[in-house]
Order: sequence, then structure tokens, then C-alpha cells
Amino acid sequence: MDKLNDKKRNVFGWALSLSIGFPVGIVMIVLGFIQGGGFIAMAVLGILLAVAGFYVMPILWVNFGELKYYINLSREITDGVRSVKMLSEMHGKQPQVIANDLKLMIQKNYLPGFIVLDNETIVDKRAMGQTNYAALEAERSGMLNLVHCPFCNAKVQMILDVAECPYCKSKITLEMIDHGVTAYNKSKNN
Repeated sequence: MDKLNDKKRNVFGWALSLSIGFPVGIVMIVLGFIQGGGFIAMAVLGILLAVAGFYVMPILWVNFGELKYYINLSREITDGVRSVKMLSEMHGKQPQVIANDLKLMIQKNYLPGFIVLDNETIVDKRAMGQTNYAALEAERSGMLNLVHCPFCNAKVQMILDVAECPYCKSKITLEMIDHGVTAYNKSKNN
């Protein structure tokens, strides 16, 4: 959010400067051409200020408003709002618009570490850990399998046909599951 606040301050400074420069430029144009002679330079500077104020100032103010909106979204997400639908109700916008705005913020690195899942849920990747994030992505893409470890019978999340049992630390492949590999039981041999 610091990046957003810095950018907002910078845009505000330029927008305010051009808001003041626009009428000052008009006055400089009038006075420069009325006085003539050495005041022509002042008139030319006034033209530059007036043109910049006329064309650039509105764009900067619109940009400032967007940055304030992004800061509000960022603050709400940081405070724990994780539903696109809830944010859409808070801001009076369609959920798809909010989801697109959040994706743009993530792309511009205004919301580092966050992702938007299925245009509905906002997830902090840093808080969920790499393993859980990989499982979540595999589940969304249909590549997550829940299997029983052939060695200790614990439930294991298998991602991309490979897993490691969190209990017995055995490496498990889908091929092992398909071929019915079972653990060697020492008690049966005695």
C-alpha cells in the first residue's frame, strides 16, 4: 500500500500544480501580449502552462481518484475482506468490475502476494503457504487427487500424479496406486 500512497501523493502534487498553473497561465498570456516586448517570453510560458493545465490536469485528477479507490480496496483487503461480492456491495459496483480491478491491482503490484480465485475469493498466498497454494491451484485445475497412502493408509493430496505422505514421508505416485502397491507388513511374515 506504500507504493499506492506514494503514487497518489505524486499525482496529487502534479494535479494541484497544474490546477493552479492553468489560471495563472491565462493571466500570463494576457499580460505578456498586452505589455509586449520582453514580456512575450512570459506569454509563451503562460501558453505552456495553460495548455498543460487544460489537457493534462483532468487526466491527473481522474488518475488521483482511481488511486484513492485502489487504496480503499487495498485497505479493505488488508483488514480482512476476502469476498469480491462483499467488496462489490461496499463500492456499489458489479462483482466482475471489482474482480477485474483487483486483478489489475495485482498485475501492477499494488496487492503483492494476493490472487483472485474464480472472480469470487481473494487469497493471500503468503499466509496459506506454498503447499496449500499448490493444492488449491491443482484443485481448481482438476489435477488434485485424494488418495490413501499405500504404506500407512493416511489420506494424501496428490498433485500432478505425485505426492509425499506427511506422516510416513513415503513418495507416492499414481502408478503405485493404480497397481495396488501395499506396504510390507512385518507382522504377517512372522
